[in-house]
Formats: sequence, C-alpha cells, structure tokens
Amino acid sequence: MIFDPKLLVAGLCLLAIAFMLALIRRQVRQRRLGAVVAPRPQAAAGFRATADYGQTGGKLEGSAKTIAIIHDFGHPYNHHTEEREYLCEREAFEVLAQIRSVGKDTPIDIILHTPGGSAFACELIAAALKDRPNTTAYVPYCAMSAGTIIALSTEKVVMGRHACLGPIDLQFGYFPAETFTRLLKDKPIQNVEDVTVLLSYLAEKELKTSKQNACGLLNKKHFGNDDACQLTNFLVSGELPHGEQIGRARAKELGVNVVGEDCPDAVYRMVEARLELLRGPGGSDGRFDPNAKLKAKP
Repeated sequence: MIFDPKLLVAGLCLLAIAFMLALIRRQVRQRRLGAVVAPRPQAAAGFRATADYGQTGGKLEGSAKTIAIIHDFGHPYNHHTEEREYLCEREAFEVLAQIRSVGKDTPIDIILHTPGGSAFACELIAAALKDRPNTTAYVPYCAMSAGTIIALSTEKVVMGRHACLGPIDLQFGYFPAETFTRLLKDKPIQNVEDVTVLLSYLAEKELKTSKQNACGLLNKKHFGNDDACQLTNFLVSGELPHGEQIGRARAKELGVNVVGEDCPDAVYRMVEARLELLRGPGGSDGRFDPNAKLKAKP
C-alpha cells in the first residue's frame, strides 16, 4: 500500500473544518438561548426580576421577604427555551436557600403562579414554611397541585378575584393513585395484568403516605373547627378531577384561611414581568427580536 501524504493532509483539513463548524454551531446555539432567558432591566417597578430559574427577589410589604415561584406553563407550542414549566427539586433548593437567608421572625410573602410539579420539591418548601410565623401565600391566578400544598403551608392565602387552587391527589403514572386501588375492588384480580396489580399495591402505599404528608404540612391556621386532616384528606381523595379549579369561595368553604379581596397590583406586575422575561424579547410568539425594547410598567 502506497502512502499518499496529500490524502492525509486533506483528511486533517476536513476534520479541522468539521470541528470548527461544530464549535460555531454550539456558540450560536448558546447565544440564542442566552438571549432568550437573559435578564432585562426595569422588568417591574420596585422589583428585580432575575433569570435564576423563576426566582424574583424583592420586598412586597415592609420588611417582608418576597419569594416567587412563577412558571410559564402557557408558553407557545415548540417554544424552546430554558424556562421552568413545573416545580422541580433544583428550584426547591433555591427557595430553601432564600428562606434560610432571613431570620425566623422575618415575614415571608411567597408568590405562586404554577401548575404544580414534583411532590418531593413542594414538600421540602412546605416543611420549611409550615412552622414559621407571618407567612403569606399570594395566588394572583392559579397555584395548582404542588402549588396548593405550598399555599396551605402558609398562615394566610391571598387569592385574586378569579384565582384558583387545585386538588393535591397523587398522580401515579397518568392516573390518580386512588384509581388503581379502586380497580382491584371493581375487577377480579385474576382478570388484571400482573404489572397493573403491582402498580396498585405501590399506589396504595404512596396514597397513604401522601395523605399523611399533606396533613402534616397543613398550617394550623387552616384547621378551623374541623378535624386537622379533613381538608387535606378531601383534596387528596381523588373525588375531584386533578385539574379542578377551586376558587376563592369554594376554598373558604373547605376551610382555607383566605384573606383579603384581591392580590395587590404589585403581585400581578411581578408575575407579568417574570412571564415576559421567560418568553423573551420576541413576545408571546417566542421569536427573539434583537431590536425589541422592554417597556417599564407603571
């Protein structure tokens, strides 16, 4: 076999070109993603919106510590950005760090706009809030599932006029855990696949734990004159569809300590600023416009 140095040089050149193209493509992609989630000044009057995974630092009232859990679960289809759509463990640890950064007597205002997320994540946050004095959850629009658990761990819940909470029944796979236990009661076990039977056993254990945890994380201000677990047992039971919207009036009937008539304007501005930040300068269609300028809200 005759060695041809020209072929070697040509091969090395092709490898170098391929490497350079890959590097350029990677840099372009990082810049595009960075531009979409980059923080922008003057997002909302009186508040500092950051790109730190949904956290917004600031003060809502007086010396209170304000923490925001805001998710853009309504972003356009096929909008590829790094914003969080659901509560996850990483965000929970960030919230815990913010809670730990203030003294025990410092009031905490937590802004919730979320469809829910990880049960483990919300339980971490709820456990940190439950025994603290002067905690208030603000729900301008909706705090579903895991968001409801966090709201119920605070002393007071301030809801918007059309805001909603939601059931906290455990979702096992694509179904409520309660449906698996009901399946074995309604159908002969010999007619059920082994995998489904095993899932039913596991769902039963998870459901029991879920009820205990939910009751344990419920702030005593929501007990009312009823049994401490009555509220959480109902929300965990699966009697309501998981997407059921529990408005202000219904929440009060169930025993939630809902106060006030509406959320302050500052809360709405904070949520709107964060959502605008998540969606990028291009607006609701998710396209990045380098010439777009953010208009400060009054």
